[in-house]
Amino acid sequence: MAIKTVFFDFGGVIIKTPTLKWLNRWKKILGFGDEPEIIEMLENPNESQLVKDICLGRITEDHLWTMMAEKWHIKPQLIQHVRQRLFSKRHLNKGMVKFMAEVQKNYQTAILSNAGDQTRRVMEDVYNLDHFVDEIIISAEEGVIKPDPAIFQLAVDRLGAEPETSLLLDDYVVNINAAREFGMKAVQFVNTQQAIQMVRAHLNGEI
Repeated sequence: MAIKTVFFDFGGVIIKTPTLKWLNRWKKILGFGDEPEIIEMLENPNESQLVKDICLGRITEDHLWTMMAEKWHIKPQLIQHVRQRLFSKRHLNKGMVKFMAEVQKNYQTAILSNAGDQTRRVMEDVYNLDHFVDEIIISAEEGVIKPDPAIFQLAVDRLGAEPETSLLLDDYVVNINAAREFGMKAVQFVNTQQAIQMVRAHLNGEI
């Protein structure tokens, strides 16, 4: 069946993933040292319980930053600076946003993201991504995260879509496999050119 709805992931797709060099620089500046929980959150977020709790809305992003500031005695001004740098417009994948705008002309589009409670504000106020999609679905607001099939059901219901006519673009293979098991088409993001080419092939009925 022809694709009618395209869901885009946020982190690692629309926003570029921070490099290890960038992470190590900020770990040094903030004095994280070898704190296991923070190291896992930064270097292996998909397996971090702390990240999962943030994405499920169990922990607010403000609480996380306050906890970090108190634990490592980081000045509020530095915390604010880091938060701003994390969501700098330099991290935006402009090629993907341009593609999203193109797709939106002929298809339903949405962002489906495992993210914290402050992410909608960033998406809309910093990146203006609400201009390029019909809906933004954020896990912390819903209390469910990918790869739980419940979030895919919620997403298609929210847009009045069907799994078999929906496609997910995501960088995390577990989410790709879960979307396919749910009945959706799915493309794993490796790089922008590859992802756009694969999504276009699905939309054109070539796959």
